[in-house]
Amino acid sequence: MIAVLLRQLRWRVAALALAALLFYIGDPALHEHVDESATDVADLLEPFGISFTIANLATVGMVVMLAGFIATDRRRGYYRLAFSHPTRPLAFYALRWVLSLAVAMGVAAAFWLFAQLAAWGTLRVGPAFLLQALLLAVVYGGLTAFFSALLPRGDGFGAVALFFLTDFWLTLVQESPILPFTPAVRAAISFVLPPHSAVSDVYNALLNGGLAWGATLYALGYGLFWLALAGLLVKYREWP
Repeated sequence: MIAVLLRQLRWRVAALALAALLFYIGDPALHEHVDESATDVADLLEPFGISFTIANLATVGMVVMLAGFIATDRRRGYYRLAFSHPTRPLAFYALRWVLSLAVAMGVAAAFWLFAQLAAWGTLRVGPAFLLQALLLAVVYGGLTAFFSALLPRGDGFGAVALFFLTDFWLTLVQESPILPFTPAVRAAISFVLPPHSAVSDVYNALLNGGLAWGATLYALGYGLFWLALAGLLVKYREWP
């Protein structure tokens, strides 16, 4: 089954590989020499910015691999045809989701290795920083799965829109602390939106050689919550 799914997803995997190349070209830090003797803190930490590029690549990977993976079957009438045989829809889509996560993280890990070697000739950022990519992959994998089970189309667009909406909201909150919302409303909006702040807390903890367990578990729980809701929709919703 995995081999069959990979053949079906080969064009998505190719698109993700192209995205990785574009991320490499578009990241200016990967095209600048990092001075080992630098004393400025910003210069010393600059190589670790690659972890944000890797995290964004993993996020894009999950959206690319999962866009329409439930909605398209439903919209085109494949759902009843495919599952007229003794195949459990939850098991099928769960396998597709796990496989997509494995591919997205595999591409992210390859980017982590080869981008550093190509740019700097050595590894300046350790594999622990892939945790940031894993968290965002789970978050947006869960959201894309939920939108795909809920909507007939536009699941990938919904996930991408949430990504930029969250970044805009966090920028607004940080730069304009006086908003026409009470602190409770601001906290509620931040709680509902994807946990970018928690993922940033994980990154900052990694910079200091630690692990922010609370932020890590919160981000994982957020993504798995929406994934569980997607599973409930697949299990109990009437499908055409």
